[in-house]
Amino acid sequence: MLVRSVVTLLSLFYLQATVAADLKGWVLEDSQYPTYQGLAGFFSTLNQRSGGRFAGKIGGRDDVGNQKKIVPMLQKGELDVAVLTVAPLADALPVLEVLQLPFLFTDSDHMLKVLDGNIGKELEAKLAAKGYVVLTWYDGGSRSFYSRGKPLRWISDFRDKNIRVANRAVMKSMVGALDAKPSTQDFDEVAGLLASGQLDAAENDLISYETTGHYRIAPYYTFSHHTILPLALVISTQRWQTLSDSDRTLFRAVARDSAIAEHRLQGQREDAVRVKLEKEGVKFFKLDSANVIARMKSTYAPVLKSPDATDLAVQIMAFRK
Repeated sequence: MLVRSVVTLLSLFYLQATVAADLKGWVLEDSQYPTYQGLAGFFSTLNQRSGGRFAGKIGGRDDVGNQKKIVPMLQKGELDVAVLTVAPLADALPVLEVLQLPFLFTDSDHMLKVLDGNIGKELEAKLAAKGYVVLTWYDGGSRSFYSRGKPLRWISDFRDKNIRVANRAVMKSMVGALDAKPSTQDFDEVAGLLASGQLDAAENDLISYETTGHYRIAPYYTFSHHTILPLALVISTQRWQTLSDSDRTLFRAVARDSAIAEHRLQGQREDAVRVKLEKEGVKFFKLDSANVIARMKSTYAPVLKSPDATDLAVQIMAFRK
């Protein structure tokens, strides 16, 4: 009887130990995007390397909500893992507004080199104190300009052009610093405004430029990489506190592997889009940005208002190639 009881208890313990902890994940983009595929890879590898103890399911904007809605869910532990833009992190740690400055990073490799190094580790420690545990950083791609009438190859080409940007002070200031006129119409209106000539140009990442069909109306794409998009793979503090030290090490290692894979997928996707669009007649150019930083003084000033922010910007620029 005693032996049977011990066996029963051991069996129950074994079952409890092997039942997968279901992790709820969120990413804004759908399954066609590298960020989604990166998070899917994170969950898949975590499941394999944990012996099935952890499993994850991804929700997105359509079935969970947008980023504004999911951030409180993450903070309450109702969501376990999410891929976040810098914006909500900067709300908690204002110095991170620096990461959204235009022309700060030269490209995604530069951004990841910074955030995977000591600078990133210091920022992660500060974010952890604010309730955001960052497992790793993803590559959200970069934004560049595209135009309808002529390419924007030189800074002088921007003069008096009407350029659509997101309704953010830093973006409007950037366009103004390039002697152009910022417009902030709804994104859904951009195609029609470009077609009618009310807009001369707009800006977005290469993948969105293709998926929206804007390339058919504005066939000149100028790689300015004025905005590099760092994304943080964040785990809720509630879930993090349930993990053993060994599991925390495992989560970080798997997250890092997923970031490397996501960055590679991002590059492959962008290369494939460029090849496709070149066949469709799109012309690609690179902005001559030799003096662009000097023009950004008034754009940077409102963000670099503290010694910490200024120091972070200087450190990042020191990593330039």
